[in-house]
Amino acid sequence: MGLPVIDIIFKQKAVTAIKRSQLGIVGLIIKDAEKSWKRKQYKLITDINADDYSAEILPLVKDTFEYTPAKVVVFNIGSGTLADTLKLVLQERINWVGLGYDGSEADTATLVSWIKSVRKLGKTYKAVVHKATKPDNKGIVNLMNDTVTFVDNRGEVAGWQYIPSILGMLAGLPMTRSATSFLCGNLKEVSIFDEIDDVIDKGGFCLYKDEGDIRVARACTSLQEITQDETEDMKDIIIIESMDLMRDDIFSTFKTWIGKYKNKYDNQVLFFSAINAYFKELAREDILDKEYDNFASVDIEAQRLAWLGVGKTEVEDWEDERIKKLTFKKKVFMQAQIKILNAVEDFKFTINMF
Repeated sequence: MGLPVIDIIFKQKAVTAIKRSQLGIVGLIIKDAEKSWKRKQYKLITDINADDYSAEILPLVKDTFEYTPAKVVVFNIGSGTLADTLKLVLQERINWVGLGYDGSEADTATLVSWIKSVRKLGKTYKAVVHKATKPDNKGIVNLMNDTVTFVDNRGEVAGWQYIPSILGMLAGLPMTRSATSFLCGNLKEVSIFDEIDDVIDKGGFCLYKDEGDIRVARACTSLQEITQDETEDMKDIIIIESMDLMRDDIFSTFKTWIGKYKNKYDNQVLFFSAINAYFKELAREDILDKEYDNFASVDIEAQRLAWLGVGKTEVEDWEDERIKKLTFKKKVFMQAQIKILNAVEDFKFTINMF
């Protein structure tokens, strides 16, 4: 009798998907050796105690609230190491993480490597870094401006100081819009690129001045190498956000089933049916394309290979329908075909004159 409960969970997740997407959690890592604390958490900018930070760090912490994330968690490396602090980050639910200090090339590389590692494990952490060397990952945004100029008395500063603002921006945006052309209202100038299109094409996240306003040129990840699993669409942040939301929803719901149900086809059908109902709700919310057949089912070939892997060679010639029902030990092999809706970012208008 598990289906109704699972259906309700998925429906609740689907109908709140857009709201939840703009309630992301920021993880800001700072380095203040004079402070002994390791972690602070805030839901409002007014919760911040100025005495907890040096005069240089305080504005950066406040910048994370410029674009309304749900929550900000600040981690202080203190006299420790970034690697140790990332172990603390891994214990928490964080959507976007970045360095709130002038990270050395080594620290930036450490964060890039950490994101790649945890995403391989199925975690959905994402990071904003500054001028990393070829990060090439769908979970990493690589800010490329050398300098930015704030509207307040900070004036012109190094580009990395805008990382906290971008973290708050990406955590606060709903899936109904992209960060492309987003107005950076707390800036009045940014450094200029000689060939901004080339920088973007190489996975650079760039800010530019457009008719007096500072805007995001293209909301892109740093992904460069395109493969069968890492597609062109994954260069867009809005696509990755949607993928991560669905992955988290499906996995967290699946965890409620772990250990409670026998691994038989009938039970798998219940779960797949619930996922497909979830996909339909996401289509209603314009996260998935309602014109596409968004559908989850048993990964037949993966299940066949699993049986072949334990010496059951006879399954190689079995029909797909028979393999589909032959569940494998404690594992559930799932696959889905979906089409995530992207945001309108490009415009082509041809006028033919007589």
